[in-house]
Order: sequence, then C-alpha cells, then structure tokens
Amino acid sequence: MNDPLAQLAAANPVPDESLTPEQQERADALLERLTQPAQKKRRPFLVAAAAVAVLALGVAVIPGLSNNATPQATAEEVLARAGEASASQADAPTLGQEYMKRTDSDGQATVTTEYEVQAGQLRQDTRTEGTSAALADFDPSPRITLAQLADAPSADALRDLAVATYGDAALGSLQLLLHPGLTSAQQKFVYDNLAAAGGNDLGSADITEGEDSLVTVYRDADHVSFSVLPSTGQIVEVHGLVAPDVTTRVEATAILGCVSVTGLEGPELISLACADNNYLVRDLKWSNWGADSARAEGTAFINDCDPNCADSGFAELPVTVTVRKPQECGYNAKLYSRLDVAYADEPARDETFDIGCDQSPTN
Repeated sequence: MNDPLAQLAAANPVPDESLTPEQQERADALLERLTQPAQKKRRPFLVAAAAVAVLALGVAVIPGLSNNATPQATAEEVLARAGEASASQADAPTLGQEYMKRTDSDGQATVTTEYEVQAGQLRQDTRTEGTSAALADFDPSPRITLAQLADAPSADALRDLAVATYGDAALGSLQLLLHPGLTSAQQKFVYDNLAAAGGNDLGSADITEGEDSLVTVYRDADHVSFSVLPSTGQIVEVHGLVAPDVTTRVEATAILGCVSVTGLEGPELISLACADNNYLVRDLKWSNWGADSARAEGTAFINDCDPNCADSGFAELPVTVTVRKPQECGYNAKLYSRLDVAYADEPARDETFDIGCDQSPTN
C-alpha cells in the first residue's frame, strides 16, 4: 500500500466518512498545498499532520493555533498579532546598537550578512560562499537608507516607501521586515500593511521549543512564502523574495550595548568609549574568531583628554585584545560579553570591559 492517504485512513481509529463535497474539496486542497515539492519549503511532518486533519476532522486545523475542529485564525489575524507584538519590543537605547544577521541561500551559494545600526549609521559585513546564477549579482545592501526610514513614521509613509522602492506593497513590506534599522513601531505598521495588501494564505504552524508557534504564510500569486513568530513579531524566513529558489533566513537579532564586538571575521576597529572615539583599538588581526575565546594584536589610540579632549593628543600603544564568554540574547544571537585589553609595555593600563548584549533592565 503506497498511497499515504490510504495508509493514514487504515490507521485512523475513527475515520470520518461524512465530509460534504465542500469540506472534501477544501481538505484535498490543503493536503495538496502541504505536500507540494520543496520549491515551497514545506516541512515533511506537515504531510502527515495535514492528512490526519483531513481524515479525522474533515476541516483544516492549523496546529498550535487552535485545539478545535475549525480554524481560529486567518493570515491577517496572525500578521496583526505579530504587529502588536513587534510594537511592544524594545528599541536600541540612545548609545546602543541594533544587530541582525541574515543568510540568503539557494543550496549552491550562501550570502551571509551582518548589520549593525548605531546613531543613525549602518555597518555591514558580507561574505559569499559557493557560486550560483541566482545569487551571482545579489547585493544584500539595503535599498532604503536609514534617513528614508526616519522620514517614514506612519503606515501610509512606509507603504508608499515600499511601493516606490520595490514596486509592490506586499513584497516591499516583506523587504522592509528584513531591513536593519526598522523601529518597533514601524515594524507594526509594516505588518499592518502586509496584512492589508491581501493575498496571504495561512499554511502551517509548527510548535517550537519557545513560547510560540512558527507560523508560515503563503503568497501564491507571488510564489513567496514567509514564516514569523507571532508572539514577538520576529520574521524568521522568506522563500522566493530574492529569487525563485532563494531562501532568506534571519539567523539572529539583538539589541547591543554601546560597545560590542561583531563581524564575520572579527572587527578591525573597536571603539571602547561609548559617547566618542577617544579610546580606540584598531588594526586588529584576529585568531580563533568565533570560538569561545578569540585574540587579536593591534594598536590602542587613547586620548587622555588633558587638559581637555579637543586640545590633547592621542597616545599609540601596542595591545593584545581578547574577547571571551559568549552570551545569548535577543533572537538566536550569541555574542562575546567580555573584552580584555592587555598593554605589553604598560600593564597598569590593562582593562576589562563588559560588552555585547544590552544589559539595561528592559532588554
């Protein structure tokens, strides 16, 4: 017996044979959607889950969203919930930073990008592994500047910006949800715009280890699907937005303190003074980056601000910088939390800094 539906029917202790034609059509359509090939990135266990829902209940049940025999949420309601959750998330403090890491991959090539936003400035670090036609000319640099985002404080302004930049309100809104520098309030507006655009079809909800379900929404007309965590508003994955076979994943997001150490290969420069650049370590050459502890040789540039910062000069001293104690925070972020600066010629200057994840009470 190779028919999966027949196998499930035989195993079902109380098969329901009383489907109306409309229920059967809807059930068959759901099963077909969830058993399509990998181009829509269905998860394998959903095939069995969908078939059980068809046979036992006669209607489409979205696991994790409802324990009843009828759907309790629409795609628009899920997006509205994600938007409300987004609005309650903390933004970066005045001297803090926003961090995001994403990957874009088609199985042959992977583009990994880290973004940091601080004081209206964007830092981006990108690495490409492998080659593919779909990602050959792909540039993960945001097409919308931070200044443009700052000038779009409302839902209408963000929708206009999405359409002007990407040509479509829905797809442009998905692009914005992947954009570094979006405030919590703006993220809510973008979810509202995405819901209002229509064409969203709720596909599945997978129970995660955390507090929420990972909900997948399909936009069949655009050949795009995306997954979100409605309890936080975190967008996790978008398939088909960059190119038909490319999956974009948000690997990590976090709010960082004023001093942090990130980068795909380690930073060449770190500012150890929150409000200014009077204490820098630069020209850093890293070894063991990404391990529990990494070390770099470089030069410290220190302004002792005597008699004042504007009129005093910088001392240049050779240093060894060590980062250690990775700490988890935000969404899947794991960042170094301690930084040691050792001065070979003046050990009395040695210092240790708390760095990385924002330690304020609201984060």
